[in-house]
Amino acid sequence: MAQNLMQKLSLTATKDGGQGGGEGRRPSIMKTLTVPGGGGGGEGGKGSGRRKSSVGLAGQRKASTSSGGAQGGQAGPSLIGLLASKRLAKKFASRFHSRRFGRLSGQGIPIQKEPSYRMQPHNKFQAEKVEVVIRTQLEDKLGKFRYSPKICANMTKILADDIKAKVKALNFDRYKLVCHVVIGQKKDQAVMTCSRCAWDDKLDNYASYTFQNAHIFCTASVFGIYTE
Repeated sequence: MAQNLMQKLSLTATKDGGQGGGEGRRPSIMKTLTVPGGGGGGEGGKGSGRRKSSVGLAGQRKASTSSGGAQGGQAGPSLIGLLASKRLAKKFASRFHSRRFGRLSGQGIPIQKEPSYRMQPHNKFQAEKVEVVIRTQLEDKLGKFRYSPKICANMTKILADDIKAKVKALNFDRYKLVCHVVIGQKKDQAVMTCSRCAWDDKLDNYASYTFQNAHIFCTASVFGIYTE
């Protein structure tokens, strides 16, 4: 009887120990399962903590680089911006120069010729041909023209430019041309115009023509001065 009781007690003890061991193992198994996801104690938790810290440092580095780039952009303009501004300035300057001087002269910037040390021109200024050009321009544009102070002020400039351009087309070699135009109203008055120049009588010359209708009179003169 005593031996049977001792065997029963040992069996119950082993059963209780097995249950206790099972209960003791369960939390350890749960710990090993919850370490990688929960980031608890042990090496798994430490590894996750290090990863988070490394990610935090990377975010700080990105923020610092972005702030540094923003400060660098505010420090001064870039080289491409400076080049673009210079190109725009050159374009605006050329347009301004062409608008200011191109309309007055009818052409762009005048090109100065080099001295040829020639004492006589190949094509001498011919007053007869120039007079025909002046008469044609005045009769075509002032045939039925009436006097108006504002319109006449602009018409004199237009006539002077057109006559000068037509005379240039005659190709008088190395001659400087000066065109003078006067428009007045015919209202029972007398007008006298004159001009005096210091030049060479052999090479320099001029041509003049006066146009009249019922309302106005117009006198245009072109002077040709040879430049050696």
